[in-house]
Amino acid sequence: MTTPSTRRAVLKIGAGFAIAGAAAGRASAQDRPLRIALATSISNQAAEIAAKEAKAQGLAVDLIEFNDWNTPNRAVADREADANLFQHVPFLEFTNAQTGFGLVPVAIAFSTPFALYSKKVAALDALPDNARIALSSDPVNTGRGLLLLQRARLIELKAGADHRARIEDVAAYRKPVRIVQLDGPQIARSLDDVDAAATYPTFAKLAGLDPAAGLIFENDSIYAFRFVTRPDSVTDPRLLRFIAIYRNSDAVKARLRELYGSLVSFPA
Repeated sequence: MTTPSTRRAVLKIGAGFAIAGAAAGRASAQDRPLRIALATSISNQAAEIAAKEAKAQGLAVDLIEFNDWNTPNRAVADREADANLFQHVPFLEFTNAQTGFGLVPVAIAFSTPFALYSKKVAALDALPDNARIALSSDPVNTGRGLLLLQRARLIELKAGADHRARIEDVAAYRKPVRIVQLDGPQIARSLDDVDAAATYPTFAKLAGLDPAAGLIFENDSIYAFRFVTRPDSVTDPRLLRFIAIYRNSDAVKARLRELYGSLVSFPA
């Protein structure tokens, strides 16, 4: 998988990285701010709320935002971050298999469905012949996108194909369509140029669409977004405390509902 140029935006909540030099070096891990890596998403607004609540409770949290889906895992593996929040289990498993990072999920943050979105048509049957449909190019989201297109009766996959399906697993096209693969975070801007795209509500909203206006949805709990860390950090009291704040915060849930409406859920 290719990694686009990466932009880091450090959202300083609490002490941030203001503790510098020798003072930072002397601080124990528990004295330093908890560092959470994120990928660009409107859902990061909820993480900001949780970080502010954590600060009010005496826990400093730095949120570090990246504009791709590769760097947040590398940041945790390289100890540049203590944990991340941006991915589901199939994506984590694929990343671990490719990199050997050995990262582990700790807890679910929230879940949203996956959908086929369009700025050009309002219903599946309005898609024209040879419609250009964008899918994320990473293998996990390619598979999920292909399963969604099969659910929409646009394609037929080979027998036994699952969330690991590849373009080569398309056995037949029930409707003439052209599949275009793009880097996942670029899907939002592509919606002006393609007929439809299989993506997450967050990218639909970034593209100016109503997240609830998908042409067809799927919602499997395996794709819930999770906090992820290294095996040696799963009991980090700072992380567990922040997860509890995030999951129990009425303000966090309210913001996610504001962003996603009835599409968001909070699995145990």
